[in-house]
Formats: sequence, C-alpha cells, structure tokens
Amino acid sequence: MRMSRERLFGLAERIVSDLAATEGVVIRQIADEKVRTHLRTEIFRVIEDEGRLEETVDQEVRKTLSSYSRPAHEGSAEWEVLYNKTRDEVYKRRLRL
Repeated sequence: MRMSRERLFGLAERIVSDLAATEGVVIRQIADEKVRTHLRTEIFRVIEDEGRLEETVDQEVRKTLSSYSRPAHEGSAEWEVLYNKTRDEVYKRRLRL
C-alpha cells in the first residue's frame, strides 16, 4: 500500500525527532533547520525508494504466482506460503551484491 507524500514527510520528521531524542545518538547541529531539513529529506527519499522496491517485488511475485499451471487462490494458506517463499527469492536475487 502506497503512502501519501504528506504521510511520508510526517514519518520522516518523526524519525528525525526520535533519533535526536535517543540517548547515545549525536546529530551535529540538529538545531539548525537546514541540517534538520536535509536529514528529513534523505530519510524521506530512503522510505520512498523502499516503497517502490516493495511494489515492484510484489508485482513480480504476483505475476510469477499467476503463471503457475495450478495457481492457488489468493488469501489461502497455500498462497501465503508460496507468496512469502517467492518474495524471499525475488529479494535475494535483486539484492545480491
């Protein structure tokens, strides 16, 4: 499920605030709004990239599962097992370094 830009910005802001409040985490010049904005923008970009990756993986998995000669019904226990197994394989293939 895709989140709106406003929700992503809110989430990024919350992550920045939580990081700044975490003991042992030091963010230099966090009081400077320019630094805070840059950090929030980078966190937003990472969240957005991960969301896109998740969407493309989901599409690939669903396409693979629908190509089976005897496709399982979506939502069934068999489908869930096949979906998770195929999803893990797709992630491993895509993220291989």
